Amino acid sequence: MFILNSVDFHHTYFGLLLIFLIRGCESSVKPIGPSLFKALVGTNVSLAITYTSQNAPPQVSWWKDGVSIAHWTVGIGEPQIASRYKAVLSLEEDGSLTFSNLTLDYTGTYEVIVVQVMSEERRALFNLTVYDIIEKVSLHTWPNDAVEGNGTFTLYYITAKGEAEEVQWFFNGTELQHGSHYSVSGKNLSIIHPRRTDTGLYSVTLKNPFSFGTYSRNVTVLYGPDQPMLDVSPTKDFFVLGESLWFSCGAQGEPVPAVSWAFMGQAVPSAQPGALHIANAQTSQSGVYTCMLINTQTGAQLNKSVTVNIYKSPAGSPVCSVHAVDESAALQYHCQWPGGTPGAQLSFPTLNTSSAGIGELNMTVDNPQGLDGTEVACVVHHPVYQGQCNITARKTAGLLPSVSAAVNENGKLLVTIGCVTEAIPNATVTWSMSGEDVSSLSDHEVSMDTTWLHIGNFNIITAGLHTYKCTAANPLGRQSSDIIPTGPAISEASLSSNEEGTVIMLFWEVPSMAIVTGFDIQMKGPDLSDPSTNITVSQSERAKEYQTLQVRPASSRSAEISGLDPKARYHFRVIPMAGQSAGEPSEPLSTGPGGLSGPAIAGIAAGIPCSLLVLLVVCVVLPCVLYHKKRNSEARYPVSRAVEKAVTTLSSPHHLLTSGLKLPPDYRLHQPPVAGHSRPMPSEPPPVRMATTV
Repeated sequence: MFILNSVDFHHTYFGLLLIFLIRGCESSVKPIGPSLFKALVGTNVSLAITYTSQNAPPQVSWWKDGVSIAHWTVGIGEPQIASRYKAVLSLEEDGSLTFSNLTLDYTGTYEVIVVQVMSEERRALFNLTVYDIIEKVSLHTWPNDAVEGNGTFTLYYITAKGEAEEVQWFFNGTELQHGSHYSVSGKNLSIIHPRRTDTGLYSVTLKNPFSFGTYSRNVTVLYGPDQPMLDVSPTKDFFVLGESLWFSCGAQGEPVPAVSWAFMGQAVPSAQPGALHIANAQTSQSGVYTCMLINTQTGAQLNKSVTVNIYKSPAGSPVCSVHAVDESAALQYHCQWPGGTPGAQLSFPTLNTSSAGIGELNMTVDNPQGLDGTEVACVVHHPVYQGQCNITARKTAGLLPSVSAAVNENGKLLVTIGCVTEAIPNATVTWSMSGEDVSSLSDHEVSMDTTWLHIGNFNIITAGLHTYKCTAANPLGRQSSDIIPTGPAISEASLSSNEEGTVIMLFWEVPSMAIVTGFDIQMKGPDLSDPSTNITVSQSERAKEYQTLQVRPASSRSAEISGLDPKARYHFRVIPMAGQSAGEPSEPLSTGPGGLSGPAIAGIAAGIPCSLLVLLVVCVVLPCVLYHKKRNSEARYPVSRAVEKAVTTLSSPHHLLTSGLKLPPDYRLHQPPVAGHSRPMPSEPPPVRMATTV
């Protein structure tokens, strides 16, 4: 059993009493109400505390964010408040802290420390947040434009007053969450690598305990130009000279890309955005057209090009020909169709299936004998035209020699011998005289095309003495002909008159090899008169000799003579001339009533010495005389074959007189030349008043 003595008892009693007194003096500090305060600017707020009071007054001190702002021994003296807070802070009787007309600066953490005698410090914490009304909120971006695929685009807001306790971001009404594409941090919303689908309405909702608001901004993500679309209308492989065409170009982009045009690298103006028009297209406008699209805000650019061909058909039509290769037996076929854009492609498929040319093609055939009469086609290919031209090579045929003559200004006789043949290609003609090549003969000259032999100062006396030979040849064959030029001659002559007997037509022909430079038309008989005046031009009764009425050129084959007296008898003849030399005249041709013909008179004269045979001669000759008389009265004379057509035109002789009769010529100008004297021969016949050529 444990027994305390008196001393121990007193010691124990006083110890327990001291412990009780000490524990009874301990105090505690607690907030009255919440320790987290949210206050509006300009309002009053008290941070109220409660603590266990002892006999000794406690010491209360207030701290803001670790800095002492007020100190007071409750009930003793005046509270000690930091000078900068005196206008706002005050301590209540119990030590609570009161704020008057709060400002944003008083947001912070407040701590109160209460100390009493013989007691430990007691602490309490308060958090004060001061809010203002949120006003004048604006949304901004960085950078100014959102460009597709470029880095990060950020939206942020700025408030003129007030701060948000809660922030929410929305895109087209859908709340955005922090992630790989969107980053939400404080006042910022960042779009990582913007896409065109990010274009839309962005909103931010700001909240604090005393205000609420939503603020929006449209954001357009710039992009493009995308791949351009370039079209040419109408859709064709090529265009023809003079046609019209349209270009159109565009691409997606934001903003819509601006379009410009270039031709072969040079800028081309256009009146319509995104379109280019070419009217009356020319071949010089063929080439590369480029559509250039640019985003005027980002500077991004894309180009698209197209090649346009404008073609022109060569002028005219393709031309085919065939030629002999110089000094060889080969033929060269030639085809050409020059010009055009592009040049026409030419070929001779009959001759060669692999060779071709542009605009012009020559093809040589070394052994052409099998091509006589064969039609060879040159096939033409051009974008605008496809066709062909044909050529047929032929050997020489129908060789036709001819002789013509003229007198030069010096009175020398010039003779031209022709040797014309039908041949494709044209034949080359070689000439010889009596076996000798004419190139060694003086006064002999062959024409450039070899078809004509010109002989200067031809001696008509030698006509018929020399034989000229022409040989016409091409690679397919040859022909020869002997030519013997003869003196001037008339082969046939005939006469025809109108019904009244006042106008006659003389017709004549000459041998094909005869050398003739002109014709003298001569008459024997009464002088001619003008029927319209009935005046006798000459008073001579009858001409005893032939007189030259007209001088006709070598090309003439007829002559008209008017003003005849139908009651008189006339005799006509045609004299061929070769320079100053006259050939044999034609057979005399007579017209008019009655009289014996020349053969009848000769028969009678021949019968005079034979008186015994008179009766017999008369019996034989008289029918002939009567026959010729009848023919003379009907003006029916022999007519050459060349004149038969002309005679038919005289079936109504009145037509010969429709223009009236002409005055008779001055016969003194047409007297035949005196023997031994030269007679000038005009290159063209002098005008004759009384007759015209048919």
